[in-house]
Amino acid sequence: MPEPTARRLHTDADGRYNRLAMRATACRRAIVAVLVVLTASGVATAQPLTVDMLLARVVTEPNPQPYTMTADFTTRVTLNMVTGKLTVQASGALVESRTANGEPRRRKATVSRVDVPFLLRPFSNSIRQTVTDLVEAERKLTDFVPMMDIFIQEELNGNRFLLGGVRQDIVTEVINKQRQTTYMKDPTFRRAIARWLFAPSQRASIARAGDAYAVSAVVDDAGLVHQLTLFYDWGTLGSRISFVTVGGRAFWREVNADTSSDVSGIGRVEGKMVLQFSNHCLNCPPR
Repeated sequence: MPEPTARRLHTDADGRYNRLAMRATACRRAIVAVLVVLTASGVATAQPLTVDMLLARVVTEPNPQPYTMTADFTTRVTLNMVTGKLTVQASGALVESRTANGEPRRRKATVSRVDVPFLLRPFSNSIRQTVTDLVEAERKLTDFVPMMDIFIQEELNGNRFLLGGVRQDIVTEVINKQRQTTYMKDPTFRRAIARWLFAPSQRASIARAGDAYAVSAVVDDAGLVHQLTLFYDWGTLGSRISFVTVGGRAFWREVNADTSSDVSGIGRVEGKMVLQFSNHCLNCPPR
C-alpha cells in the first residue's frame, strides 16, 4: 500500500500548492485593483516634493507682473558696541516695486524718524543710512542656490521643509580627497556628501573665509522662505520672516534678523534687528 499513500500525499501537496498559488494570485490582483483605484483618485500618483521642486519654486517668481506696494515700518536695532549694547529706533515708509514684467523687485526706504542714544548722536547721519540699508536689503536664498549643494534635512509641520546646504567648492574638495570623482557630477551623491558635512560634528571643519560656507533655510511648499541662516567662518547671520498676503502677493510683515554693518565713523558693528511693517497697500497712489 505504499504507492497509493505516496500518490495521496503528492496529490494533497499539489492541492495545497494550487490553493496557495490561487491565494497569491488573488492577493496580487487585489493589490493591483487597489492601486488602480488609488491612481484614478490621484493618491498613488502624488509624489513627495523633492529638493529640486522646492528650489524651483523658490527661484521662480509666481507673480512677475509690475506692481507697487507701500507700507509703513518701525524698526529696533540693538547694536553691540564696545561700551555695551545700544538701541536705535526708527520709523518710516517703504516702497517695493517691479517696474516691468519679469524685472527684479526693488525696495526704497525713507526714514522719517530715528532715535539715537546720546553716545551715538555724533554719528546720527551714518546710523540713519545704515538703518535705511538694513530695511532695503534682502538676504535671499536664491543668491546662494547656484553656489551650494542643497538637500532636505527634515519635513516640518505646516507644509514646510528644513533645507541645508554646503558650498559646492567644499563638496568638490571632499569628493576629490575621497577619490570618488566618478560621482562628481551626480547630484544625489553630492547632496549626500553635503548632508554629511553639514552635521554638527563636521561643520566646524569646513569653515572657510569669504562667502557663506553653509546655509540653512525653512521653506514652505509654495517656495516662500520663512527662515534663513548663513554660516561664516566668523559666525552666523540668521533671519526669520513672517508674511502678509495682499492681492495674492506675499509681503513682509515682520523680520527678525542678525545684522553686521559698516557704520561710517564707527566701523563694523553687529547686532539684531526687529523690523515690522503695517498699512500695506498694493498699487495705491503715492502717499
